[in-house]
Amino acid sequence: MRNLVKKSIAILALLGIFAQVNAQDSFIYQDTILKGEDGKSAKVYVGVPLLIVKDLGKEVKVSIKGYIFGDEVYNTKTKDLLIAKIDNGFKVNKKDEQVELIGTLSKELVSADLGDIWSEHEEFYFEMCTQCHAGPEVNHHTMMEWEAIFGTMKGFAKLDEEEASYLLRYLKSNSSDGLVKTKH
Repeated sequence: MRNLVKKSIAILALLGIFAQVNAQDSFIYQDTILKGEDGKSAKVYVGVPLLIVKDLGKEVKVSIKGYIFGDEVYNTKTKDLLIAKIDNGFKVNKKDEQVELIGTLSKELVSADLGDIWSEHEEFYFEMCTQCHAGPEVNHHTMMEWEAIFGTMKGFAKLDEEEASYLLRYLKSNSSDGLVKTKH
């Protein structure tokens, strides 16, 4: 019975996300490598929004925007969420304070289906974070709030560093000021 309730909540949450996200948005399906035209590459993380510039058959040319600090690209100037790590020499286009990464990746690694991208993460969230209490709606907190809340809870959930990183990326990406733009 408890699993049925959890699954029902998860399905309703996903339906809400589908209804509120712009259908033209595309996202990285899983951590992957973006190949630059100069032969350099960048590691791009799951859930990062992108613009498809050109369909190249099995690959797509994409544009990803963010703010660069050294070899790391973040979604904001305040370094809220790491979206990419670039190789030394990877060409970036700068406009004001923002940078644009342009490169190619497999078309299979791009999706507009947020349910498909985040379903395993969401299931893991409900498994880990509803053992002691009801899990709050993810988009009710900001990235900074999730970082603070998560810091106190990860010890109770007995997460290792990899699990903690996996779960925190989901929480921050889907927060009220995250990569997934939804209303609550």
